[in-house]
Amino acid sequence: MVNFPVPEMKMMPLDVVGSSTFGRYKKISPSQTFNMFICDDALVSFAGYEKVATMSANGFAREIFNSSKFNHLIAVVDDGVYIISPQLSVQKIGTIGTFTGAVFIADNLASQIAIADGEAVYIFNYLNSTFQKVVVDFRPVSMAFMDTYFISAAGGTNSWRLSDFNNGLLWPNDANHVGELQRKPTNTVSCIPLNSQLMIMGKTVCESWYDNGVGLFPFQRNNYYNIDYGCLAPETIAVNESLLVWLGSNEKSGLAILYSEGQTPKKLSTDGIDFKLSQIKSPTKAFGFLYKLEGHLLYQLTFTDPADNVSYVYDFNTSKFFTLTDPNMNYHIAKRIAFFNNGYYFISFKDGYLYKMSSEFETYDGNEIPAIRVCSNIRQASSRRMYFNNAVLTTLSGIGDSYQKIDLSVSQDGGYSFDQIESQYLPTVGNRTNVFQFWNLPSGQDIVFQWRFHSLNRFIVDGGEVEVYS
Repeated sequence: MVNFPVPEMKMMPLDVVGSSTFGRYKKISPSQTFNMFICDDALVSFAGYEKVATMSANGFAREIFNSSKFNHLIAVVDDGVYIISPQLSVQKIGTIGTFTGAVFIADNLASQIAIADGEAVYIFNYLNSTFQKVVVDFRPVSMAFMDTYFISAAGGTNSWRLSDFNNGLLWPNDANHVGELQRKPTNTVSCIPLNSQLMIMGKTVCESWYDNGVGLFPFQRNNYYNIDYGCLAPETIAVNESLLVWLGSNEKSGLAILYSEGQTPKKLSTDGIDFKLSQIKSPTKAFGFLYKLEGHLLYQLTFTDPADNVSYVYDFNTSKFFTLTDPNMNYHIAKRIAFFNNGYYFISFKDGYLYKMSSEFETYDGNEIPAIRVCSNIRQASSRRMYFNNAVLTTLSGIGDSYQKIDLSVSQDGGYSFDQIESQYLPTVGNRTNVFQFWNLPSGQDIVFQWRFHSLNRFIVDGGEVEVYS
């Protein structure tokens, strides 16, 4: 009599609660999370958003800025400059000379708000309600304020410029008001206040300067320290909580997402992220910003070229990447963001509306949020075929008035293609069953589970298991 081995049956955990840790190739790992992130060891829906005000519905939004002293938002849409009150009423206050391109905004202690569009500087004085164009002898390609000075990079040169003392109407071209990027032969792209330092960013290097209050020129370079990375896309530069983050580059290396607290920078990267960055076709068409979502400090980075078409968000709390999209699985629509009225408001790549972002919104402006989790591969070192009996998922259900449905798709080729296996509608309000079993699963040697969560309400996923024998 031949004794056949009894198949070993065991329960294996599913990494449903996970981030976008995809490898260079899907065969390494297809693991990715769309429009969800990890909070308290559970996977939860990302913040939704809604339209709350209109500057120009058919316009092209370019920049938004919170003037805490003025207690208004300032937004630029096409060539129009708008102010937005705490009640979210909108008023147009002037026009600038360009319709497209990067715009940067800062305010000073003299009730002036400076707007730079790469060609001229515009000053809005909110005390006397004047709006003036200032013709300058340089290309103002950034705008910041520090120690009573407006500060701007001079595009196409290695120079950076200071305004007169608390006066954005005057930009003297003399030794008291002109600085130079000196460490490498490169052009200046931005000037960023960080703690007590002024970070002068070039295309291939970043220098640290500080205000020493002596001599003709008030700032002095730190001769013992510089960052050997610059920036090709100034609109990816963001500062929050003494943290500087940007899409970095230099003459010897490829793209890297970097952060610094004023000293040696560190990379925000994985092998998969680095590979994705190496494939970016248009790195200059990139936008990034920092914000804090219910205690999580996030950096959101978007590449808008149709050949790239992707948004990532990095959570500094969990040190993990996640992928964001719009309702149609293209890049996320948020372009620039501002904290105002104890909430976050952003302008989009799509229009001239003002949006509010918050977890209180469970849709993307009324549309279902495409919440997807692609798990890591399940395979054995021996490559033996595995047989799956069922998969169990633990999730919150029975909330809100909207439908809730979970789709399970399974890949038998390591994540390259997926077959639809089963869909389950979750119980309605008051029936909070939280365990769901999925049957009729395929066998294979390299299996990947993909979950899609459909609802106009939030999802909370605690984890899952799969029963397997081989």
